[in-house]
Amino acid sequence: MILTAAVSWAIPSAAHSAPAVPHQAAATPTSTTLPPTRTFPTDLGGMIDVTSFGANGHDQVDDTADIQKAIAAAIHHLTGTSRIVYFPAGTYLISGPLYWKKANNDWDAELTFQGEGDGGPDGTTIKLTDNNPAYQSTTVATPVIQTASFPDDATKDTEPGSGNDAFDNFLFDMTIDTGQGNPGATALDFMGNNYCGLRNVTLKSSDPKHVGMVGLSMTRYATGPCLFRNVTIDGFNDGVKTANSEYSMTFDGLHLTNQQQAGIQNTDNVLTIEDLDANYTKPVPVVQNLGTYAGKKDLSGLVTIIGASLKLVPSSTTVSAIQNHETLYARNVSADGYRSAIQDASGNPVADTPLPNEYDSQQPYTQFSGGAKSLNLCAPETPEFEETDLSKWESVVTDGADPTGVADSTAAIGKAMGSKTATTVYFPAGNYKISGPITVGPNIRMIEGFDSHILPTSTSYKGPLFVFPSTSQDVILDHIRFGDANNQDGYPNMIGVQNDSSHSVTIRDTVFDGGPAVAYQNGATGTGDLFLEDVVGGPWQIKSSQHVYARQLDAENAGTKVTNSGGTVWILGLKTEQAATDPSAAGEIDTRASGQTEVLGGLLYPGTDPKVPVPTTEPAFTVLNSAASFIYAVSNYNGVSADPGTADWDFKIQVKETQGAVTQNLTSATVRLQTPRGEGLMMPLYTSKPVPPPVCP
Repeated sequence: MILTAAVSWAIPSAAHSAPAVPHQAAATPTSTTLPPTRTFPTDLGGMIDVTSFGANGHDQVDDTADIQKAIAAAIHHLTGTSRIVYFPAGTYLISGPLYWKKANNDWDAELTFQGEGDGGPDGTTIKLTDNNPAYQSTTVATPVIQTASFPDDATKDTEPGSGNDAFDNFLFDMTIDTGQGNPGATALDFMGNNYCGLRNVTLKSSDPKHVGMVGLSMTRYATGPCLFRNVTIDGFNDGVKTANSEYSMTFDGLHLTNQQQAGIQNTDNVLTIEDLDANYTKPVPVVQNLGTYAGKKDLSGLVTIIGASLKLVPSSTTVSAIQNHETLYARNVSADGYRSAIQDASGNPVADTPLPNEYDSQQPYTQFSGGAKSLNLCAPETPEFEETDLSKWESVVTDGADPTGVADSTAAIGKAMGSKTATTVYFPAGNYKISGPITVGPNIRMIEGFDSHILPTSTSYKGPLFVFPSTSQDVILDHIRFGDANNQDGYPNMIGVQNDSSHSVTIRDTVFDGGPAVAYQNGATGTGDLFLEDVVGGPWQIKSSQHVYARQLDAENAGTKVTNSGGTVWILGLKTEQAATDPSAAGEIDTRASGQTEVLGGLLYPGTDPKVPVPTTEPAFTVLNSAASFIYAVSNYNGVSADPGTADWDFKIQVKETQGAVTQNLTSATVRLQTPRGEGLMMPLYTSKPVPPPVCP
């Protein structure tokens, strides 16, 4: 257990000072809030309206069969573009589970539920009928909604719909209500991978006694990585329940109340949580961090909490807010009314309330006397924008783009982006071929993809797909797939996004597929803040003084995922996959030129293919005359060979840090002796040579 004032365990190192690295206050975004009701164009951007299948949110008729038909019509669409099922505002009654299934009853993925509200009472609600006979068990949970992976014969019988191909599963702007008198109900049994999650969603039991099994269940194998943004859970035995060692979940804004057993129960998985609040009138813990190997040295579950307000009225002298049995990192936690903020595996309180500073359940690692503190970088909220005036929405199809992916749509998309009146350009669901870069015009604030594909006309495409020039405003790019996942040869000369703007660029719920040379890079004038939310792809090239704020970044390219050359990179929830084939690779993140990088929670998954081992010289992280702090877990299924010259499926070096002329390597073998995680390991906190604390706005 480590508080900020405590000593740290350090690997012996030579005394050498790191260069001073200036901290810069981040730019304040123009807006971080949305209006209470979503706005969509008259053609709904190609979304499928659930009412066209007979569902009605304004009557008392059972809509289960009609909604299931809409799911079958939209899920994993044959055109190669997933379709979104749209629920206009209203309350849709259902009498049984809604399953992520095709018409032939096979499980599938790539489906979004889109509501009209913001998760509040006046928007879209899917509600279970009261006192439903199928939801009366107090031992077996039955879901109201169950998402899934692509068909997986190995697991579908024992864990229905499980697997690790649950891409592009989302629920946006809605409420799921388990009704009254349904003690066996789980609001959402969620399975998702890579780019997936919830945004502005409420999961509630409207029962006066708040009965129900789980609000958000993620206990099937291979859930994550996903982002859960602005989620409220009211009622149930457990608010959030997670299990298994892969693949990590990130929460930004999690609001808990009226749970009967625990707010969050995590077993073995990796959870990263920013802005957690809980208000209870019963003495229940907010977080239980558990592990399969309880009582052993092995540390399986990792929970990282950045900012929490935890309240219990009336107060308790017996219950702590956070019950930790595995690995916990927390800072800026307030726990009013609890015995203590945190207790250890023996039930002893280890941190009083409030806890404004840092707490680490394990000894941190350092090589240059970095101490026990993270960088604690400033991190503003992600900007929001929504145009409520439909006259300022412009469709690329109206300008001549071809959503079937046959004709070249470059000129038509460019015309829409150059609009002098529109603030929002949107892509009705489809596939759009382009043969040259698309430049974002100076009036555009939102690029809405409705889950469309942007496809280069050939694998030899050279240069960027989208360019944000110096003349652009703050822009949000939402729910687009760049490139083709089926292109095994990749796009060796393609750049996903070129940013030359001094204004902010936000990319969310988006994937860069098919192996681009670079997913994103900024030029000399690209100094505006970059915000990433639930984004897949790589490599990321951050240059000069740009600030990057990433909430759930899944980087799966071979080789170095993020190169931070003089920038400031803050990542809440990192998941990486694939190792480099080049022995000179600098690892998952390469921080150099007085850059700063902070990773708060996440999972490294080097791979399980014995034909593609990790080069013995490749570190997980490189820090070169810069500052960094890292918190993460590693999943490994081969074990590091006793022979340091033998390649296998894990990194032999976790952190390679150079300060001045001195280079030191923190080896995996060293970390595994102190904080093992199966054949992988746990990094409770690595901190580089300390730098002056940031001055946040």
